[in-house]
Amino acid sequence: MVKTERVEFDGRISPLSPLEEKIMSFLWEKGPSHVSLISEDINASLSSVAATLDRLVKNGLVERKQERVDGRRKFVYYPKMTREEVTRRFVENVLDRLVENFGELVIEYFHKKGAKK
Repeated sequence: MVKTERVEFDGRISPLSPLEEKIMSFLWEKGPSHVSLISEDINASLSSVAATLDRLVKNGLVERKQERVDGRRKFVYYPKMTREEVTRRFVENVLDRLVENFGELVIEYFHKKGAKK
């Protein structure tokens, strides 16, 4: 989540980069894991996965704990937020920025959109 938002070629807006999304999907679907397993599963380099996990930890999406794995101490990564919580936080941030920058125009727009339904 280096940038606040990303616009993908299919027109969608995502709070996560493609690699961040792969890593978070892995953690949400398969549970806590360490860098080498994540890297192998999503077919990305160890260094890219490690750097991206550091960024996700810094941004509060992932928690890192040192644990014994296969007799060795390794960092194990846990998702701190559900997919829904990440999406909600992203939407709230985007809407807050719109209201801060465009105030009444945004409020009026949503009021009109709501009235049409």
